[in-house]
Amino acid sequence: MVYLFVKEILLLLAAWAVFLQVRFLYRWRVFGKRSRQNGCEEAPVYPNKLPWGIERFAFLFNRQLAKMDLLEDVIRARYTEMQCWTFRVFNVLNSSFVSTAEPENVQTILALKFQDYDLGPVRKDVFQETLGKGIFTTDGEEWAHFRQQLRPQFSRDQISDLESTGRHVQILFKALPEEDAHGWIVGTDLIPYVYRFTMDVSTEFLFGHSVDTQSRTLHSQDSGIREEIQEDLEFTEAMNYSQEYIGWRLRFGPLYWLITSRKYKNACRIVQRFADRFVNLALNPDHKRTVPEHGKKRKYVLLDELVSETRDPTELRNQILHVMLAGRDTTASLLNLSLIVLSKHPEEFNKLHEAVVSHFGTEISPTYEITFSSIKACKAINNFLYETLRLYPPVAINSRRALRDTTLPTGGGPDRKQPVAIKKGEQVGFPAYVMHRRHDIWGEDADEFRSDRWINRKLGWEMTAFGGGPRVCLGQQFALNEVSFVLVRFLQRYDRIEAVDMVSPLKKKLSVTLGPAEGQNIRLHRAAS
Repeated sequence: MVYLFVKEILLLLAAWAVFLQVRFLYRWRVFGKRSRQNGCEEAPVYPNKLPWGIERFAFLFNRQLAKMDLLEDVIRARYTEMQCWTFRVFNVLNSSFVSTAEPENVQTILALKFQDYDLGPVRKDVFQETLGKGIFTTDGEEWAHFRQQLRPQFSRDQISDLESTGRHVQILFKALPEEDAHGWIVGTDLIPYVYRFTMDVSTEFLFGHSVDTQSRTLHSQDSGIREEIQEDLEFTEAMNYSQEYIGWRLRFGPLYWLITSRKYKNACRIVQRFADRFVNLALNPDHKRTVPEHGKKRKYVLLDELVSETRDPTELRNQILHVMLAGRDTTASLLNLSLIVLSKHPEEFNKLHEAVVSHFGTEISPTYEITFSSIKACKAINNFLYETLRLYPPVAINSRRALRDTTLPTGGGPDRKQPVAIKKGEQVGFPAYVMHRRHDIWGEDADEFRSDRWINRKLGWEMTAFGGGPRVCLGQQFALNEVSFVLVRFLQRYDRIEAVDMVSPLKKKLSVTLGPAEGQNIRLHRAAS
């Protein structure tokens, strides 16, 4: 009896699966016919090895995944295999997505037909568990509201204030290992130092209180005292862990909900509780802002400024955490990548070092103040950072969901140049990492680091390191300014920066943002006084 009952259930499930598949194929056939009548052509379809491409999800559990370069070995390899820049993939649950590395298509998605797309439920749900609703997890009027709140906070006056950055750079230098008798800091992994630096700067900018992980780590090493810094360090560790976990869940797409853990949920609570502490302080009527000394500018605190826009504690907390995730992670990744690139390319280091010393002088004998304007005037720094962002864009993979049936201008038909129809609800991915390395756009040396390619070159849609259109990154100039300042200080202080391993390529790590993998040691030589 039980056997017959189970058999009937299995038959019903099988019949339902067949029905869904037939309905899916019929709808696609109708959609394709209507699209061709409107002048669109089919994009090439990526072949599935197993039904619905389930091999791609099984691959995520492969033990070898950690050893692979996901961007090169998977994402870029698909484009090489397809030999085109736009193609469609059919997935589990009868879903599909289009992947494109065409600048014209990216411009259409992010700008020309901005209203035809939203972020989609996966990104919203995955990020909101840690960050709540904010500028990176909302669309429409909600998004416009959050963006309008933050836009004034990234004006030139705010991003050009480098006093806090300079102070934390000095702490970073103090935290580095001691130099030997010849002025060398032996092989050191700078990544943890840079992440602590950006966390300290970010929390001071956001909360008016730096977690001071750099100096406290240094102090704890000297004295063994850790109790007094437990809460700040707990927040730092929870923030790092939640970011890693978010990046992992995003890879599972609509099946992200399968990936969860008690540790991750606890990390989310710790991060939110820490932010709540400062939000409650800022909302307290007895809270007084620090009064600057006579003749000095008042210290800028983002949270204090947002309080004048809203008194909603949850909204304040969410906005602060959104800015922290984007600002801190992007800045740390770009700075770490820049230092490793300099260490592996002596010709680029010599060129940039000469430009910095010529423009700003050395640490012992500075000739020009490091300001927003003076950094912008040093073209060599800008060219170097643009080339770093081209090869290693912070958001290496991005996507949108179609809100209605729409089109992309190119990628279909036998010549791959005809418009492509996008179905309502379909995801469209656009990996900047692939587009930024196209040989037909950037030349045969597209995979090589050459900062001079930016001399007299203007930014176009083939370069989307900070996105584009209405959702272009608000903090891009803030990040570029901070990284430029730190690079100038490093190049004033050290006349040689060398990788211990000059042969192996730069190792990447893909999480929420693209950054370098740890363990890439660098030697630094202090400039003679």
